[in-house]
Order: sequence, then C-alpha cells, then structure tokens
Amino acid sequence: MKIEELIGLLKKGESEEVEFKTSFTKDIAKDVCAFSNTVGGEIFIGIDDKGGVVGIKDENIEQKVSDILSSVHPHPSVKMERLGISDKEIFHINVSASDKLHSQGNIVHIRIGRNNRPLTTQEVIEKAAESAIVFFDELPSEAPQEAISLPLVKKYLEKRKEERGVKSMGSVEENLTRLKITKKVGSIMRPTNAGLLFFSESAQDYISNARVRIVWFESEEMERYTDSREFGGAICKMVDDLEDYFSKNLKVLGAGMAGWKRKEFMEYPMEALREAIINALIHRNYFDPSEVQIFIFPSKIVIKNPGSFPLGVTPDAPEHKPRNPLLAQYMYDMGYIEKYGSGINKIKEACRVHPIAGVEFILKPYRTEVVFKKEKEFKLDEVDQKILRILRKMESATSTEIGEEAGLSKVSVVKRMNALVIIGAIRKAGKGPATRYSVGGKG
Repeated sequence: MKIEELIGLLKKGESEEVEFKTSFTKDIAKDVCAFSNTVGGEIFIGIDDKGGVVGIKDENIEQKVSDILSSVHPHPSVKMERLGISDKEIFHINVSASDKLHSQGNIVHIRIGRNNRPLTTQEVIEKAAESAIVFFDELPSEAPQEAISLPLVKKYLEKRKEERGVKSMGSVEENLTRLKITKKVGSIMRPTNAGLLFFSESAQDYISNARVRIVWFESEEMERYTDSREFGGAICKMVDDLEDYFSKNLKVLGAGMAGWKRKEFMEYPMEALREAIINALIHRNYFDPSEVQIFIFPSKIVIKNPGSFPLGVTPDAPEHKPRNPLLAQYMYDMGYIEKYGSGINKIKEACRVHPIAGVEFILKPYRTEVVFKKEKEFKLDEVDQKILRILRKMESATSTEIGEEAGLSKVSVVKRMNALVIIGAIRKAGKGPATRYSVGGKG
C-alpha cells in the first residue's frame, strides 16, 4: 500500500471496510472472518481509534496473526505487510471478499458498519445461498409428489425438443428423477424446490414467497396506489401472465415498421421488462422470505428482487453463475432465456435503442433493484425539426446520410430517428445498413 493511500484511510477513520487496532488481539480473527463474508477490508495494527499512529514493536506479529487465522474456516485470503509512517511501524492486513462462507470458532460473522455481527441460523442459510454454496432449487421440498403436474412436465419435454432438439427418454414419470424434478428422501419421493416452482400449479402452497406483487402508485411519494395484485402459479405462468399484464396496461406511444410488419412501441421496452422479470424469478434468493415486488410510478418501474448478484458478477461484467441452476436450465430448455449472462446485455441494449427509457441496476447486500426510468419526454427540439427538414428535402435517406447533413454522429441520429418513428413523424423501412427513413404521418 502506498503511503498516500494509507494517510487517506487514516483521515477517513474506521468504516465498514477499515478497522484500527492499537495492538495485536485475538479478535483480529473475527475481523478477518467478517470482512471475508462481506466486501473485504483493511486491518491496521498500531493505529488508535481516532486514526493516530501509535506503532508496533512486536517482531513476531506475522506469526501471531497467522496462528490466530487458523481458527477461520475455510482459510481466508489475506495479504500482510509492514508499513512505516511518522518514524513508526504499523502492520497492515488486507482481507479479500470471498465467495465462500467463513466461520471463526464455528460462528459466522459479517461486517455491519464499524462492527462485526454473528449471524443467526436462518441468516447463515441465506448467506450460504447468496454465496452460491447451497442451491435452494436442488433441495427436496415438503410437498407430496402429487403436487407435480404431469401435463406441465409433458409440455416442458415437448418444448425442449422444439427449442433445443433434445429428445426425452422414457415416459413422463421416468423423467421426474432424471431431470431432478423429484428426489428420494428416505423411502418417499419428494419434489425438489425447482420441480415444485416449475412444474406445480400450486407452488405457493408450499413456497409462499414464490410470487410476484405489483403495486401501481399515483405519485413518486407512494402515498396512494391505483392497483395492487399478486401473481402466482408455476414460474412460466407467472412470466406469461406478467407479460400480458404489462402489454395491456402500459401506454402505446406509437408504431413503426419492423420489416414488413407494423410494430407498436410501448413506453418501456417490453423485451427488457420480460428479461428482468425472468431474472428476478430464477436468480432470486428463495431462502429470503420476501417476494419479488414490482412498483410502478409515473416516471419509472422498479423491480425489487431478493438476493444480490453472486460475487464477481456485476451488470458491467455479467456471466452465467446462477443461484438456482436447475431453474435456469429449465428456462433455457424452454427457450425463455439464453445462458452466459446474455439477459443483462439484452436489457441494456433494449433500453439503449428505446427513445425514452433507460435502465439502472442497484445492487445491495441482500437485494437487487432494476429501475427502468423515463429519461426524456417526446418533444421535438430544433435538432429534430432540422432532421425533418432534411428528410422532406431528400425524401428518403439513411442514418449516415442524415448524420452527414445534420452534423450529428450516427449513434445520436439513430436514437432520434427511433423516437421520431415512435411518434409517427417518420417512417422506417429496411434492415441494418439498408435501413432508410422518410417523412410520414405527423410532421
């Protein structure tokens, strides 16, 4: 660590990621455990609570720290170094965030603010799920095997063959254990949680939080709502029902040509909403008792999903690391999703080309929020008017030709052209580089 960085940390004081110790104590093992289980952190020995340098004189401090860290399981990832400052020496321990669940003395600690806190049994289970150590969907449920709908299993097998070319082997019943829809517990066959969520019409009777609640608010202050409803059933049914709900209730802003067909444009990109809802249902933490919530405001839609992104996965660096691998596989087999983190990229791309909607991913320790915002209104400014004058003069043009004439980048032109298509001011024909625009409708 550079001395400038160290001085900066000392000035800021202790925090969720920084701990000061005046001298070596055995509590350092607890600190390392807590940092490993959250976002990582820095421990400085030889610093008082106010950030003052008191220094160390212990020649064997490396060995002492190594010895006490043997009580942390599994072994944490740490780096240790001696640093000189103000003619004194301090000892620095850098702790990396871990994708494992660490305990010290058989107790799991996490870092909350400037303190460490032991987790309850339920919290340990939830944390294990967050760390993808325990897969909820692979565990057997308490439901009877009869809760599985054989017609839904048959539909899945047929759809898998259609979408992925995978032929089923044996009868529908014989595929239950092969596909981990059911699992033997002692002498009794039980649905797995994945089997129950995907192939039962009454999953919520056994997994009550496996539902989605929509609340439509009149204002951003959430004082009054105009609609509140609950969606349940098998996961695919919820996805289809929610898509139908948004199709019927969101505003249609206009229409444009998609190839030879006229396509309606909604106030939010439907493909992005659908993808976000699918992600919420298959990647959520089902150990968390909360349900998936969708709040609709005049200027935004917020999808709140229990569970954060797995360690090392972010909206900027998505990858296929499912919290519920069986659910992800079932959805992939039926053509609802593609693997390898493509869903987030689809959401971002759909919002990028949409003229008014943007998207923001808000990651919290135990929750993910996907926020679709209306970023601008439909108002023709001077640049839009200029583009319309150019099109009237040219009658038909590509985005490149319009950009050259208007002095705009192609990206800027395409976004404006999409907005003008939606409100009916211009027409769009063709695909890719052959796409051409002409004046039509309003204008």
